[in-house]
Amino acid sequence: MNGFKRRKEQKKESIRRAALELFKTYGFKKVSINDIAYRAGVSPVTIYNHFGSKDELIRDVVKAQFMGMMEKYRAIIDGEGSFPEKLEAIVFDKAEVVSQFQGELAQTVLQDDPEMQKLVETILLQGGYQMTLDLLEEGKREGYVSTELPKEALVIYLDILRKGISANVDSMTSVESYADLVRELNRLFLYGLVGNRGQRS
Repeated sequence: MNGFKRRKEQKKESIRRAALELFKTYGFKKVSINDIAYRAGVSPVTIYNHFGSKDELIRDVVKAQFMGMMEKYRAIIDGEGSFPEKLEAIVFDKAEVVSQFQGELAQTVLQDDPEMQKLVETILLQGGYQMTLDLLEEGKREGYVSTELPKEALVIYLDILRKGISANVDSMTSVESYADLVRELNRLFLYGLVGNRGQRS
């Protein structure tokens, strides 16, 4: 990479970091291009030259967040710890992610932006489902997940769960209610309707 390209990438990264900090603090809607430009130490024109629009910058930032999230989950799954410990770490992290960006992430990803939906779908299809299946296979080996469940059934169930959350996100009255839903659906996924009486001791 020559000096010009390096400086260009450094400037883009500076804009991304500034945008991420502001979006996390104030949400997507309240932050303007001028706010980001001031934080990054560049002109608004520079941001438009690099990203085209505020919407494209948001997509860029959210994509980076989801890619980082996938890397984090892979590290959890491949790391030390029991199946319940790994599942709990991922579930609580998902709930924390939901609360970021002043609670606007779920609405932006799941409702308002078809391009964002497509982007997240691609990331999930590329790595998320396989990681989940790997974790569930570990759960089978440790005796927490039924060995009678075929992979195909798990894939279909995960897809139903994801689509169900997407279809009902507008019924959530707050960030907390959405985070609670994520936790409870994961609890239901792990223990079923009978509660945790079937949990391995």
